[in-house]
Amino acid sequence: MRFQEFRQVLTEAAKVGREYNHLEDLVFIEGSKGAEKAAATLEKLGSDNSDIAIKWDGYPTMYYGRDEDGTFVLVGKNGWLKGNKSTSGDDLKNFILSTGKGEDWRERFANEMSGIFDVMARATPENFRGYIYGDILYHSGKPYKETNESIEFTPNKVTYTVNKDSELGKRIAGSEVGVVVHTKFDEFGGKSGSPISDVKELNSDEAVVLGQTYVTHQPSVDTSEVNEIRTMAKQNAQQIDHFLAGQKGLSNVPGIIYTYMNQMSKAQKLGDIETGFFDWLKTSKVSQGQQAKLVQMNQDMPKALPAIFGLVKKVMTVKDHIIDQLDDADADVKQSTAGERGGEGYVALDTKTKLVPRGRWQPN
Repeated sequence: MRFQEFRQVLTEAAKVGREYNHLEDLVFIEGSKGAEKAAATLEKLGSDNSDIAIKWDGYPTMYYGRDEDGTFVLVGKNGWLKGNKSTSGDDLKNFILSTGKGEDWRERFANEMSGIFDVMARATPENFRGYIYGDILYHSGKPYKETNESIEFTPNKVTYTVNKDSELGKRIAGSEVGVVVHTKFDEFGGKSGSPISDVKELNSDEAVVLGQTYVTHQPSVDTSEVNEIRTMAKQNAQQIDHFLAGQKGLSNVPGIIYTYMNQMSKAQKLGDIETGFFDWLKTSKVSQGQQAKLVQMNQDMPKALPAIFGLVKKVMTVKDHIIDQLDDADADVKQSTAGERGGEGYVALDTKTKLVPRGRWQPN
C-alpha cells in the first residue's frame, strides 16, 4: 500500500473519541497532522485567548425546552434517552420514582428536580421552541453559599468561587437555580444538536443560565516547546502514520490507543505510557490476533510508538503550563478541586479540544 493510501485509511479509521477530544489525543487520532494541529493550537493560545472557555463540571444533566405546541418539557438523561416527556413537576417526580431500585436518595432527588422543573418553566419564554442540554450548577437541594466577598457552589467535584461584586456574582445572588448549557436540539431525544451562542432569553431572576464562560487572562507559551513538537512529528511522520493506519484485520489502532490512554489516566499512570502499552495490551479486550499484529508492527516500525507517546507527553506538558497560568490568574470565577487550586480545565472552542489537567483529573 502506498503512503498516500495509508493516510486515507488513517483518516477513515480514526473516528474515535468524542466531540471534544483532549488536545494530546490528536496525535494518535489524526497522526502527524494531528500533532501539527495540536502545536498550532498551543501556539495560538499564546497570543489569542478569545476561544478559551471554562470547562464547567455541572451535575446532574438535564434537557429542557418547549415542544411544537409550546408545552414545557424537562427531563434527566434517562428520560431523554427513553423518550419519556415530563410535562409537569409531578410528572418528572413520578418518573424518577418509578425508575431505579428504590435507592435512599431517589425521593429527595425527585422532589428537587420537580422544583427545578417549575423554575425553568417560568424562565423559558413561551415562544421558545426546541430543547436545551445542560448541567445543573446549584439548586435548592445543593445551594450556593455566600460569604462577604464571594459565592461558592460545588455541583460535582469542582468548587467554583465567584466574585460577589462581579456581574455574574450579582446575577447568582437571589437566584434559585444555576445551569450551564451546551447544545440545542430541534427534536426531543435528538442525538445531533447545535452549540448555543446566545442564552440571554433563557435567563430570569430565578434561573441563571450560562453559556460559554470565557477566560480573561492571556497565557504565554514557550515557542521552543511548540517547535519541538513540530520537529518530533516531522521526523517520525511516516512511521507514525503507517502505524496508526493499521492493516487488514486491525483497522482501528487509534481506538485501541484511545482506550489505553483513558485506562492509564484512570490508573494515574500517564507517566508510564511510553513503556506500559504492551503490558496493558496483554490484559485488554483486544483480540489475540490483533495483539499479535500490533507486536509485529512494532517490530517493523520501532520508532512509531515511542514517537506517538513522546509527542502525547510533550503536548500534555505544554498544555499543563497553560492550564496552570489560567488557574493562577485573577478572575471572576475561580476553581478548586478537593481544596487544591484548579478544576476540570478549559476548552478551546475553535479546534473543539479539551485542556484538562489529566495528572490530577481522572475520568469517571
